[in-house]
Amino acid sequence: MRHSATTSLFALIVSIAACGSDTEPGPEPTPAGGGTRSLFAIPASLDAIGPADFFDHPFPSDLRRDADGAAVFRGFPNPVALPLLDQYIQNTKGLVKGFSPAAATYLRFTGPIDPATLPADPPASLASDASVQIVDVDPASPERGKRHLAQTHWQRDEGVYWPASTLAVIPMLGRPLRPATRYAVVVTSRVKAEGGGTIAASDEVAEILDLRPVTDKTRAVHDLFAPAVKELATAGVAAADIVHLTVFTTADPTAETYAAMDDVAAAVPAPTASAWQREASDADYTIYEGSYGPSPNYQAGTPPFRKPVDGGGFALENGRPKLQNTFDLRFALAVPNETACPPPAAGYPVVLYAHGTGGDYRSFIGDGTARSLAQKCLASMGIDQILHGTRPGAPALDDPQRETTTQLLFFNLDNELAARTSNRQSAIDVVQQARLFTETKVKVPASVTNAAEIGFDPTKIMFFGHSQGGLNGPLFLAGSALARGGVLSGAGSHIGLNLLEKTKPVDVAAAFRFLVGLGDPERAAELNVFHPVLTLVQTIIDAADPLHYGAAITRAPRTGFAPKSIYQTEGVSADGTGDTYAPPHGIELLSVAIGLPRHAPGIKPIREAQWCGLDDLTVTAEGVSGNLGDGQASGVLAQFAPRPGRDGHFVIFDLPQARAQAAGFLANLAADPKGRIPPQ
Repeated sequence: MRHSATTSLFALIVSIAACGSDTEPGPEPTPAGGGTRSLFAIPASLDAIGPADFFDHPFPSDLRRDADGAAVFRGFPNPVALPLLDQYIQNTKGLVKGFSPAAATYLRFTGPIDPATLPADPPASLASDASVQIVDVDPASPERGKRHLAQTHWQRDEGVYWPASTLAVIPMLGRPLRPATRYAVVVTSRVKAEGGGTIAASDEVAEILDLRPVTDKTRAVHDLFAPAVKELATAGVAAADIVHLTVFTTADPTAETYAAMDDVAAAVPAPTASAWQREASDADYTIYEGSYGPSPNYQAGTPPFRKPVDGGGFALENGRPKLQNTFDLRFALAVPNETACPPPAAGYPVVLYAHGTGGDYRSFIGDGTARSLAQKCLASMGIDQILHGTRPGAPALDDPQRETTTQLLFFNLDNELAARTSNRQSAIDVVQQARLFTETKVKVPASVTNAAEIGFDPTKIMFFGHSQGGLNGPLFLAGSALARGGVLSGAGSHIGLNLLEKTKPVDVAAAFRFLVGLGDPERAAELNVFHPVLTLVQTIIDAADPLHYGAAITRAPRTGFAPKSIYQTEGVSADGTGDTYAPPHGIELLSVAIGLPRHAPGIKPIREAQWCGLDDLTVTAEGVSGNLGDGQASGVLAQFAPRPGRDGHFVIFDLPQARAQAAGFLANLAADPKGRIPPQ
């Protein structure tokens, strides 16, 4: 079955059915010269690459970049003639300068290899004699010559999208490659053919490695790869031991986001608050509401950006996002009871709250977060997240399908330009929200409090993000120095995992399978995180994926930034299920990217944490402080079993021990910049 040009996720989500392909698998490639060899085609030009031979030249490869350095996906296979996939391929033109630091590499062979000779696990790929290696070959990199943790997948037989005899290599999930850095992926002679025979380098590979005289056919690739081949030799990988390789330069998924955040501080006036109202008061807090502006919008086009024709991406000027317009945002502000918590001389510490899909500016009141924080003498503030409430492009407040519509607009598979930008705009929103306290130094007017004005400490700003709010939180925390740290609840990462596993509040996984022509269970079996379509999508969405921002929060902050403290929660069962909104594995990968240890004893081991040496953390009765950032920050991933009958996505609201630990963590962070993890 083939999809019409009008097929969209909005239609599919109503009725998802099985769908097959008209394309029959082709024959497996015939081994050349009587034995298995690497396959390294050299196209006459990028225009000469077509779907049938797209992976015959390694992907990625610096040969596949245009004159401006952008990755070229021209010729990417679309075996079921999907208009949406054609749209994705077309819109990658000039989009990304380099290749995804998190997506797969594909190397083909003329016949089957023995997968038992591949590295048994990512740590095995770090050995100097590993059969498959990812090596930093960038002379300007601080990790020059180092090997990166790698995972592999062997695809023996042809699939709908997979060519036969393809080795896929991916940076270990949770630890993407460095941005804007050159890498080589090499396969050594330790990889054996099926049956135990040796694998030979193709003539083209031998020439690129200077093991055979260079010919006109290989000269351009030889010269392009030559510096990397020398770097490999220095790193202990001899040319004579290489049977296959590729060399590529990663993109920087964070660059535009950081540029926009920096522009907010440099070019957008600090916001001011107005329309103050006192809404409610009890023994724990008083609720105030109002609006503030200007709040800057960098998304170009017409919200809600349903289709690419509506825009939704950044408009770049000299490589930097250009401000489009500004608008006002409504807010709710919970201030601790002044009798229980007398106002500090510098003002109350403030927690900026970002709600989940379907929520609004008052969600932090309804879910109990404002109360638990007020009981710790912390103020808190909520606003409408992007595509929510009264914001431009948000569904009508009386729309019965509002939550579903908002979800589909935020994770917009119909408009990949908006999908890669909406989460970034959400992070920009928080930067301006924080400036209300750090620069404007807003106070609740005495005319509204009916007493003295109420101030807030501009040096004690924290963040709390749940679900969708937990996606933009890592971007804000990585790109801005305005907050000390925060809490991330139900916060996932890795777009590929979400497309494979996310089932609520709408079944994104089923919709994605249908959209790419893999709705039939037999065909869907070829899907995994190494899949070619997910490499395409990951490349497009990278800029919005929290995975790429995790390191800058604590392990490797931006220049001049202090490491931040993070308390992250995961609702999970021992079998790895529990959260159907944010797949637990994606939550765990974000914790690994940030560098958070698992709170002992834990519920489900995290293999990626074990592979990169993140040992479990025992939190004593006194708590733990300074376990991250060379003693300057504190952090942990706390796992909780979901309450019976409830989704694990909401453990921080459902379980008193999770709520209390989160509130205690933020109170400790307000008291001490390096924070302290309280016991459960």
